[in-house]
Order: sequence, then C-alpha cells, then structure tokens
Amino acid sequence: MNASPNLAGDAIPQLSVFCFSDVARDSFAEKYEQLLSTARLADTLGFHAIWTPERHFHTFGGMFPNPSVVSAALAVTTQRIAIRAGSVVLPLHDPLRVAEEWALVDNLSHGRAGVAFAAGWQRNDFVLMAQNYRERQEILFSSLEQIRALWRGESATRHELSFPGHPEPVTLQTWPPAYQADIPVWVTTGSNPLLFSEAGKRGLNVLTHLISQTHEQLQENCARYRLARHAAGLDPAGGKVTLMMHSQAGEARESLLPRLRPAMTGYLRAFMQLSENLNAPVLDREKAEKKKAYALKWGVEKYLDHYGLFGSAAECLEQLQQLKREGIDEVAGLIDFGMPQESVETTLRTLATLL
Repeated sequence: MNASPNLAGDAIPQLSVFCFSDVARDSFAEKYEQLLSTARLADTLGFHAIWTPERHFHTFGGMFPNPSVVSAALAVTTQRIAIRAGSVVLPLHDPLRVAEEWALVDNLSHGRAGVAFAAGWQRNDFVLMAQNYRERQEILFSSLEQIRALWRGESATRHELSFPGHPEPVTLQTWPPAYQADIPVWVTTGSNPLLFSEAGKRGLNVLTHLISQTHEQLQENCARYRLARHAAGLDPAGGKVTLMMHSQAGEARESLLPRLRPAMTGYLRAFMQLSENLNAPVLDREKAEKKKAYALKWGVEKYLDHYGLFGSAAECLEQLQQLKREGIDEVAGLIDFGMPQESVETTLRTLATLL
C-alpha cells in the first residue's frame, strides 16, 4: 500500500528508527557497518530521527557503550535525520562531560542532536559511579538542569579541588558551545506516572516503551503529561511523547510471525538475562527456570499480539493512527532485534510509504 503522504502524515505520529541490538562478541564490526547503512537509508527515506542507547557490560545493547560516540559517527554519515540518544544514563556521568560531548555532536550534525536522559536501572552499570546508585532519580534531574544551563552558555562552579579549610572553587564554561541554543531533551521512563508528570512540569519531552505498561496505562500517562504541562503554564499540546516499539513491516502480520517469533524470543531472553542480577537469590532453581520460561513465552506473545508494530503498510498505518489518538507524538521503531538486514531495510522502505 502506498498511502497518501498527506493523509498518513497528518494522522500518524512522526516515524523514527531505534537501534538496540543484542550482538554476539564476534560480529560487532559488521553490526556497526549495518548501523551506518541503516542510518543512511533512513535519512534518504525521510525518517524523523535515529535513536541509539547506552548499555554496558552485556551483549544486550553492548555495542552502544557511549551514544555520543555512535552519534558522532551517525552525524557525519547522514544529512538531515535527527540524531538522538535513547538514553544517556545521566547518574553514570559528570554533567560537564555530557555537555561537552553532545555539543560536539550538535556541531557535527549542524543542530540535529537531541538527548533522552535516564536515571538507570541496571545495577551492574553503577560500578562506573557507585556512589550515585541509591540517589539516581534525584541526580537525574539535578544533573539535567546543570547540562541545560551549560548548553545555554552559563558557567558552573565546582569545588572538587578544595581542601578542608582551603576553598578553591573553579568556575567553568564548557566548549564547544552547542550549535542549537537549547538542545531538545527527553526524560526516559517506563510506566512511572510521576516521571511523566515531572517531565511535563519541566517542559521536557518523554521517551517511553511498553515493557512495563499496557496501552491503557500509557494513555493515562500521556494524559498526566499534558495535565502537568497545563498546570505549569505551558501549552498542553506542546512537548513530545516518543514511544519505542519493536517494528517489522513489509508483509501481512500473519506471514511475518514464523520469522518474528524466534527473533523476539532470542531478544527477550537476552533482556531477561540482563535483568537477572536485580532479582532475589534463587532458592529453587528448577521452579525459577520454569517461571522464567513461562515469562519468556508470555512476553514474546504479548509483543507479537499487541505491543509491536508488525505487518503490512496498511496494518501498520491502522496501528499508528490508533497510537496518535492515544497521545503518541513519535514512534521510534526498534528494527534490529534479530531479523536479517534485508528485513530491516524492507521495514524502512515499507514504513516510508506512510511518511
């Protein structure tokens, strides 16, 4: 189906691309080449943005240890597509470094940079900044405000060089200055209604997903976001809610399912392994394995039935129209979850008919 650009474009969210591969140790170089090829194709086809995450110490997302480095490469290999981090785990970093790195990406891209910031959830990641783990939610917003001030050209005063009784404050500006006067900012959250409200109150965008919330909960959270903007004196229709969704398009959904199911199973299995260190110690291994197998099977079917953007152009258009009605402004299609590269490219070409 070649949908009319005006008809589809007015009725659906903006369409972007999200890359978040689970990669075996011996295939990273090839995957980086595929990432750059995917970015160039998405750029040519008119997609709104390309998103990459921050992940550490695991094959799940492990090819993205620093989204600013990846984004610098994406910036110089593309022409018009927005370059986004989804997300910088802010409590792992010094705000001064984040401001410097993303100002560089913003200049390389001539003002196409945008950053989603997250508090972090994976306990092992915090070996990089262990002292911030317990207060990561508070640090997220305090550091975020520092970064926004630095991007505006304001100075920061630091006291790390001081000794007891001998204050030696240092006042700094970061360089280079960003290309944009104010780089677009998102707050990343799953189902936390307080974070939707906080983002709305602060005039920030939201990056979210369906891992930990239903469509009904997401719709409620979008409403909370708009109400918070209104209460803060901001245009409630302003701001942006971006939804990350596993996506594969080109054939009817039913014909895609035999290939989607094993890809989704492998991807979600890796995600569950990443999450295992957050759980309590296992006392009954056999029972735990059965529970995990059930959760994996249920999770795969949940995505295939309700929570993924899968199918023909017509099927995807219908789903995107519904998401727009539910308050979603942008859908970032996660396309590299185990399907072959030719399927990724077919997905982009199919979804591009809806732009």
